[in-house]
Amino acid sequence: MNTAGRDHRQGSYHPKRRRNPFRPRSNAPLCPVCHKPVRDLFSAITHQESGQPAHFDCILKVLRASNELQPQEKICYLGQGSFGIIQLRNVNSPIRFLIRKRIQYENPDNQPEWRKKVGNH
Repeated sequence: MNTAGRDHRQGSYHPKRRRNPFRPRSNAPLCPVCHKPVRDLFSAITHQESGQPAHFDCILKVLRASNELQPQEKICYLGQGSFGIIQLRNVNSPIRFLIRKRIQYENPDNQPEWRKKVGNH
């Protein structure tokens, strides 16, 4: 029987599915903020109170809620677990933005166990 002309949507074609080992499905930890699974641990941030992985966007929402922002301000990730409240400047100014406040959210000296496991992969 010639299967070359068969349509793969009819179930005759089953590609091998590869699971990404870095994105756990069933045993993904729950975000302490929104209580949904954290599937991408590479972009997760350590929640300050629980020490568990949290969604980057959830931490950003928490920081926006706890810091009063002016109309020309935004919260941005600065790197190494720190965020900053930046003031956007005039387009004609040589300085495009100014970091008004630095927020060290993650402890740089204490790496949690879940991050060590991700780093090993």
